Amino acid sequence: MTDRLWVRTVGGLFAGVFAAAAVILYLGISQRELVASLHGVAEEPLFIAAVGGLVLMALQALRWWVVTRPVLDLNYGQALRALMVGFFFNVLLPARGGDLLRVQYLGKRTGISRAKLLGTEIVDFWSDKWGWVAAFPIVCLFGSPPAWLFRALLLIGSIVVGVGILLALMGSGLVRRGPRWLTNLRDGFAANHWKRLLLVETVIAPLPWLWETFVIAIAGHALGLDLSAMQAFAALTAFNVATAVPSPGNAGSFEAGGTLALIAFGIPKEAALAFIFLYHLTQVVPGFVGGVLVLVLEGETLFGKQSLFSFRRPELPVAPEPDPG
Repeated sequence: MTDRLWVRTVGGLFAGVFAAAAVILYLGISQRELVASLHGVAEEPLFIAAVGGLVLMALQALRWWVVTRPVLDLNYGQALRALMVGFFFNVLLPARGGDLLRVQYLGKRTGISRAKLLGTEIVDFWSDKWGWVAAFPIVCLFGSPPAWLFRALLLIGSIVVGVGILLALMGSGLVRRGPRWLTNLRDGFAANHWKRLLLVETVIAPLPWLWETFVIAIAGHALGLDLSAMQAFAALTAFNVATAVPSPGNAGSFEAGGTLALIAFGIPKEAALAFIFLYHLTQVVPGFVGGVLVLVLEGETLFGKQSLFSFRRPELPVAPEPDPG
């Protein structure tokens, strides 16, 4: 199993690096000009972006927590810590394998059925895409979108409709019989709370997208880029679509998608790639460190094995009681 996981990880990393290399070769990006773009980078916007990345995780955890509330007895802190653990493993594993380990982590700590937790994951995935669709017209108030964003709207809208139909069928009562895991999975869909879920998700789900659009626009000043809200949203959409490449931590695919989106607005290709690379770091490093801290402080074990990050206080030997006789 471990060997297969390593093969998938290396294969995913190769796919991401290949995507980035293909874009670099296709655009004819000069290594010398790329390095020159990294000189004189302003640190303050990148620091703000790093802090903004943590706020983004907090908003994503809020969205997931709202999804889980009808069916799971979780507090917001548990949801946030689980999200950080999942992010940590997403950096290391391909195809967002950390999301499955988030289910494993939370199931182990709470005793909740993993199938039920997986159901909330699927609803959260749907909510995330619903949030993009809801955020799109808001961003359009600040600028005209490029033509390819309408194609992205069609793609993501189709995903929202398709997953929505699946969830509606599961919650309609048509699927009532089956093994225990299927019942738990259906329960995780919060099928009896659709009106509340749609109302709250329409308000909360767009917040991560709108917030990160703002963060990208701020971070652009690190390289002297004055990005509009639409340009930032387009870059955000592009590197999220590029996550279809199953690279650990979206390495390579993130840079490829974001760079293509920015140069479509006339931004110099070397500056675009340099910015997307630096922005990617500001989002990966804080979340990765946060996940490590959660695992260290909680001494977490996964799959029944002691975690490499666990920290336990040494147990002091108990002195024998004196013999009363």
